[in-house]
Amino acid sequence: MTTPQARPTTARRPLQDTGWGAKRAATYAARCARYVSIDRLQLQARGRAAVRLDFPYAVGRGPQRHEAAVAIAARFGLDARHLDRSGRALRITGRPDAVARYAAALPRVLDHAEQLASWAARMYSQCARKPQHTDHFEGLGARAPRAAAYFRATAFRRIVEVLAGPQDIVVPEVDPSLPLWEQAETLGGVLGEYGWVEIRDTYDPDTARQLLDSADQLKAPASRWPVTNKHGEQLALFNDAHSAPQPTSGLVVVIPCSAAKTSHPAAAGRLYTGSLHKHARRTADALTAQGGTILVLSALHGFLPLDQVIEPYDHTWTDKDSITVDDLQAQAVDLGLLDANVVLLTPGEYTKRAVCVWPNARTPLAHLGIGRQRSRLTALRESAHSAEAG
Repeated sequence: MTTPQARPTTARRPLQDTGWGAKRAATYAARCARYVSIDRLQLQARGRAAVRLDFPYAVGRGPQRHEAAVAIAARFGLDARHLDRSGRALRITGRPDAVARYAAALPRVLDHAEQLASWAARMYSQCARKPQHTDHFEGLGARAPRAAAYFRATAFRRIVEVLAGPQDIVVPEVDPSLPLWEQAETLGGVLGEYGWVEIRDTYDPDTARQLLDSADQLKAPASRWPVTNKHGEQLALFNDAHSAPQPTSGLVVVIPCSAAKTSHPAAAGRLYTGSLHKHARRTADALTAQGGTILVLSALHGFLPLDQVIEPYDHTWTDKDSITVDDLQAQAVDLGLLDANVVLLTPGEYTKRAVCVWPNARTPLAHLGIGRQRSRLTALRESAHSAEAG
């Protein structure tokens, strides 16, 4: 068995070193660019930033790199949220400088891990060609390519765990008395330890600065967002672009998002196409016909004003990284709606979280089945129309 110390590897080079001449530097940059597509940074309120990452399928390796990016984000002190269930998109949030450094470092770290994993795959191939192992690999038959891919994937995952962990992590040695194909995780740990670098220092400063310089500055939905209560009084959620929002007593109606969505980015008021969402939206429109605010509650994004543009996503309350109650409370404060008069036209999981923000909210759909929810929404809508006509 070839040990990592017995052969040279580019893993010995610091990840910042992309010199090697213009041609090799360009090849290296192009290879890194294939691992992940990085969107423009978005500078958010309260001194935070976000960036979307998309991972090409790459013969099944896209989800592996997606999971690696989550582990690497933790090393940078950032939060990661899955944007779909296929492991193809990720949203990273945190301090702007940390997000920029992470986005600049991630392709390099992924390339480093891929090179080490390829080394593990070559060692597996060498093992497969040895005469004493012929019976085992012939016995795999048509499963041989899948077994090789699984070995590499396991080694890659362990390599990332070691790279994203502390330098003094304890890694067991490869056991020469056991066949190599049973030691993918151990071999990955050895290679990760051999190629360990402080990944928080691997970013290119110029790239990080460019990401910050080209970032989009996200603002509140409007510098003045008029809200009219049932008596016709004009209120504003934001006094001006720089002052804190003032609490308002205008009616706020919260409706659920839906799994069905448009296939393109759209305002929250147009993105969701599910039947319960549309039913609740019609009732919310009737309740706020004389003034008020409608918010869509999303398991991923939290409270969304109708005019806030977002991309389609696939996320439910059962998925990890769903928005927390603390985040929802912070959003209500930012919107100036923490003390608002609230009606929750939402089913169970939505209501369970929203009432933590507004304990006194009215919950007309609570504890009702889907059929009765629709009937209650219709009754509320007709009642609102009757009151308006009267």
